[in-house]
Amino acid sequence: MEFLTHELAQEIVERTMKILNRNINVMNEEGIIIGSGDRGRINQIHDGALLVLKKAESVEIEESKASELKGSKPGINLPIRFNNQIVGVVGITGEPEQIRNYAELVKMAAELVLEQSFLLERVQLKQRLQSEIVNQLISDEQINEVWIKERAGFLGIDLQQPRTAIVLKHSGKQETTNQKLISAIQFELGKQDLTGVTFNNEIVILKAGSQSERKVFLNRLVKVIKEKTHIGSGSLAETIKEMKTSFQQAQRVLMLGQKLEPDAGFHLYEDYRLEVTLSKLAQTEQADNAFSFYDRLIEQDKKGELAHTLDIYIKEGGELNKIAESLFIHRNTLRYRLDKIMELTGKDPRNIKN
Repeated sequence: MEFLTHELAQEIVERTMKILNRNINVMNEEGIIIGSGDRGRINQIHDGALLVLKKAESVEIEESKASELKGSKPGINLPIRFNNQIVGVVGITGEPEQIRNYAELVKMAAELVLEQSFLLERVQLKQRLQSEIVNQLISDEQINEVWIKERAGFLGIDLQQPRTAIVLKHSGKQETTNQKLISAIQFELGKQDLTGVTFNNEIVILKAGSQSERKVFLNRLVKVIKEKTHIGSGSLAETIKEMKTSFQQAQRVLMLGQKLEPDAGFHLYEDYRLEVTLSKLAQTEQADNAFSFYDRLIEQDKKGELAHTLDIYIKEGGELNKIAESLFIHRNTLRYRLDKIMELTGKDPRNIKN
């Protein structure tokens, strides 16, 4: 496996040279210069590096010896170790007596950059793998449970745990914003939680645990997310196959919640069961004529007042006094809203047979 690439070697050179006013070279495990403050030396064989690789220890090159070694100048060359093996060499140009105090620091800096790069790559790999698993679980296509469980096992994820689908959507530039959002929520996620990004640029969290744990988690999310973000949550999925349903519920709740309660921190499926059901029925071919009125109401009701009034009307069983009290409005205002609902939809909530 190639640990030291040309890009990473040059990054080591540039970072180190900002600290030391000395030229730095980085050689790969074949002794070829792949990063240098002197770009003209790149791709040259460095005999000093070959000695380091052969002896597995640091090599100092004085002025008198430099001319005898191909591609070498006076300086100190040290092995770069990663995972207990030598993966390359870092060299500092200058008289050894003058730079000896800096040698170990340069070596340490090179190894630190290498380790950070490796860890970042592992994090990115984990994110990609999680995203693949999430998209498989919420896909309309048939789930390949063997494939999913195998990859989840690699991440230490137990897919038998119940989970809730949570969808985050931002209205800004999605790719940049999604990365910021994922970074912002990383420390709030549990070890068994899965995150991914859909083809529609929605961030999906499959939150492990109970519904009460999910609500605590959502309250924390609202606090850590600085960007204007809408959040929708589905119901608890007890099995792998139920994850798609929870995700679809979260999507619908997100869509309705943005219109009905745009200032709410998050929207829960259990608070929108009726709205989700009517919206879903309105989109089916069989119910197109019966429930399309609800979609018309949502489209025309910009502030969400009428849909909310209808929701409370149904919950209170049509008792006007209780409805007006719940909404903190006068009965005349309530009558006006009910008339407006009838005008927009052709349906009178006060007449069940209408």
